[in-house]
Amino acid sequence: MKRKQFLRPLLPLLIAHCSFGLFAANANAQSSDAAQWSITPYIWASDTSLDFTLNGSPVGGADLSFGDIIDTVDAAFQVHVEGGKGNWSGFADFTFISTSDSVELPIVRIDTESEQVVLDAAAAYWPGGVGSPLNLFGGVRYTGFDDTYRFSIGGTPVGESPSTQDYVDALLGIRYRFDLSERWSLLTHGDVSFGDTEGTWQLQGLFGYSVGKRQQNTVLFGYRYKQAEFKDGDLTTEFTYSGPIAGFNFRF
Repeated sequence: MKRKQFLRPLLPLLIAHCSFGLFAANANAQSSDAAQWSITPYIWASDTSLDFTLNGSPVGGADLSFGDIIDTVDAAFQVHVEGGKGNWSGFADFTFISTSDSVELPIVRIDTESEQVVLDAAAAYWPGGVGSPLNLFGGVRYTGFDDTYRFSIGGTPVGESPSTQDYVDALLGIRYRFDLSERWSLLTHGDVSFGDTEGTWQLQGLFGYSVGKRQQNTVLFGYRYKQAEFKDGDLTTEFTYSGPIAGFNFRF
């Protein structure tokens, strides 16, 4: 069986984990006593590498391009929302993805359907006030999976296997913005999470270009690198994600 065929039942899991988190959405905003809000739809076109270990012994791995993964997506929605005032803000980063796929093995056909919800929710402290360059944040990272695997032989259904998994981690991170010019900025982001997973860390850099008469909106593009490790019984899977990310930040 080809590696890609073997991995296809795992693709819903890969897609969901590719979409955790985002960025400080207040590029070029100035500190103010007024409440500041932002909404940022975004997409991360990540390639993915996997390494499997069973009871501590390596058992294989694979590399998947973003094109391999996107072929299975039926619907997807990713958005980052943030609001704050004074020295504090709160943000929520939400991802919903629905996928389906099928794998033809020598004897049996496997049809998969999956829905995933990923939510980062955190409070951020801004020493210089909301909209200033530096902030520290802490909160919760939740990932939920609702997967169904249907098996058939010669077109006749022979069984169904539902699977529900929930992971809840503590989330800690830092964001810093470098103002390069009147319109250009560089937004950096680093975070770690731990709890139900075996640990996750992420680094990101985004260029922002402010648009609009009052420069209240920002085009964002850059790169993200992330590693995450998950354990299910004796099997441990380490994911490495890397690729370009883009979004559009609306501020009001």
